[in-house]
Amino acid sequence: MRALIMKTETNPDTPPARRAGLLREPLLHFLLAGGLLFAVHAWLNRGADDANAGERTVHLTAQEVDWLREAWSRQWRRAPDERELRGIVQAHLREVILAREARALKLDENDTVVRRRLAQKMEFLVQDTAAGEPDEADLRRLHEAQRERFTVPARITFSHVYFSRDKRGARAEADASAALGRLARGAAPEETGDRFLGQYDFAEADEQAVAGVLGQAFARRIFMLEPGAWQGPLESGYGLHLVRIDARQAARPRDFAEARQEVLDLWLREREQARREEFFAALLKKYEVVADDSIRTLVAPLLTPKGIAE
Repeated sequence: MRALIMKTETNPDTPPARRAGLLREPLLHFLLAGGLLFAVHAWLNRGADDANAGERTVHLTAQEVDWLREAWSRQWRRAPDERELRGIVQAHLREVILAREARALKLDENDTVVRRRLAQKMEFLVQDTAAGEPDEADLRRLHEAQRERFTVPARITFSHVYFSRDKRGARAEADASAALGRLARGAAPEETGDRFLGQYDFAEADEQAVAGVLGQAFARRIFMLEPGAWQGPLESGYGLHLVRIDARQAARPRDFAEARQEVLDLWLREREQARREEFFAALLKKYEVVADDSIRTLVAPLLTPKGIAE
């Protein structure tokens, strides 16, 4: 009995001691701090649930369905039946939801294809705002200022005889020179030279057409020759050629009436380019562009001095 009394007397403060130990327990501190943070987060984001609910709402209107039906009809040249229309609408809804979920997961970030597509859409918007028709006086001024762009190119009519370096080797030049004398004495071209896989005769061809067959260097050279007797040899990527120029017409400027459509096309392109530059310059004012010193020279021509952040 005495031992029991002594035990009771020596532990009268056990419950308060345990409470003090609990107050010093790290796990309890962590739970209290977590609860406090959760409460603060909930208070600060008390309107987020409504916003997220709005983002998860997909509105499908009758106008959208009409647009889907019309687009399908233009492609297939008939209206869709009920089953086809149901499939079109469901595919559209699937696309919208998948795209929205992809944006929520930020799958569109750092995606080159998405970025270029969005930039292209902005370009289309700028093109729409740049539409319009110029005054006739504007077109005439543009035609006068850039007359060299509106010309009929020089044209040439000629025939050639081909000598293959691969076939004749070192004798190619000597054989061509000897054939030149025979042609001058009336020999038939088709009985002279080697077989050529391309065309032998060119009628009123411009420099680009000749270059497409015999190369740019050959085309430039032949337009320097005068019509008349057989001449050459001229070098091409295939070998040597003797040429006879039957006619050559110099390039000439076209008057406004003849070139009007090309002048209009140029005016529209220049207007569109100017509008794009104006639009981009305005956009730059909304952004701060930070460029490393090592690449600053690459972007400086596009920006005003204030456009590059230090």
